[in-house]
Amino acid sequence: MSVFNAIIKSVKANASTIFMYLVIFAVFGNMSSRANVSTKEDMFKEVTIEVAVTDHDGSDLSRALVGYLEETQKVVDPKTEDPVMMNDNVRFGIYDYALIIPEGFEEKVVNGQAEDVIDYISPGDTASGYLLTQKLSDYLQDVVIYLNCGYSKEEAIALTHEQMVELDNIEATILDDSDTEYRSFYAGMFTFNGYTLMLIICICCAMALTFVKDRDVKNRISVSGMHFSVRNLATICATMLIGFVLTTFVIVIVYLMGLQYHGEKLLYYSIDAYALMLISLGMAYFICSITSNENLINMIANMLGLSFSFLCGIFVDPQFMSEGVLRVARFMPLYWYAEAIRYINDTPVSEILVSQFGMYLLIEVIFAIGFFAAGLIISRKKEQYAL
Repeated sequence: MSVFNAIIKSVKANASTIFMYLVIFAVFGNMSSRANVSTKEDMFKEVTIEVAVTDHDGSDLSRALVGYLEETQKVVDPKTEDPVMMNDNVRFGIYDYALIIPEGFEEKVVNGQAEDVIDYISPGDTASGYLLTQKLSDYLQDVVIYLNCGYSKEEAIALTHEQMVELDNIEATILDDSDTEYRSFYAGMFTFNGYTLMLIICICCAMALTFVKDRDVKNRISVSGMHFSVRNLATICATMLIGFVLTTFVIVIVYLMGLQYHGEKLLYYSIDAYALMLISLGMAYFICSITSNENLINMIANMLGLSFSFLCGIFVDPQFMSEGVLRVARFMPLYWYAEAIRYINDTPVSEILVSQFGMYLLIEVIFAIGFFAAGLIISRKKEQYAL
């Protein structure tokens, strides 16, 4: 019990390290996840933009066209009639699109001319601006088609207007129930968590374990008659408690940051995070069995954490990595953690609990056991030979 309490109390010395990595996770992980989030809810959502309209024609058709824009977009006052100033306003984002309807607009369309009868200013690099230009072109072409079919001007305008507004109200329905090709907020946060949580637990627990390896503390424990297995069991239990508390705290942070997103898969991401906790604890025990120097512990942990993160798909998406790198990454624990995250993200909730997810977790646990076993062997040999 004395060993257990000593390790728990030693965590206070690493409070600054814990805080630093939690800030990195909360700030950069949140920014990255929100920037890359892509969900079925907004993948095909219609975008409304601000359109500045100048109508110099004042005809029935021009008013109908402006009315169509008012129903489907956000029409604003250009506050100028100078095309140069309008262009500057669009470029600087004061509004998204500028439309100028010249005199004689209706007459040209009625005579069958639907091309180049209006002037518009668009940023040129946005899909929404391009689509609006195409909609306006379709609107005028439809009017010409109705006129050519024998409809009156009023009927052609009314039918075109009704048809175009109806088309804008159509919503895309995704028939594929799987989440493949969609990246959720939670997937982004827990992927980045593979780096931050590993380093938090690895460094903090390894440094806490070095407290037990202090010469004076070690000598006191040795003369106490405490058996090697009992001493190491207390050490492992203490580090497990530290890891569990830190992992739970990180999961709570993710939950609070992702309240606006659907969190039906949070439980499965959390299970994978606890598996990562075991790997990190095993690494911490393994590293501190090699050295008790805090600088070396920090260096080794960062070296392993960064290497795993770059090679295993934490910082770089696997689709951009060569097959040779991926083959090497399969021998690293973080690869299987990242694969489990991607599997959860790409799989419907009702189908996650199958053998494949269990296989990922089992491999992570095997890596954790391997690190613990290696650390125990090294610690035992060093004690036998008084190293």
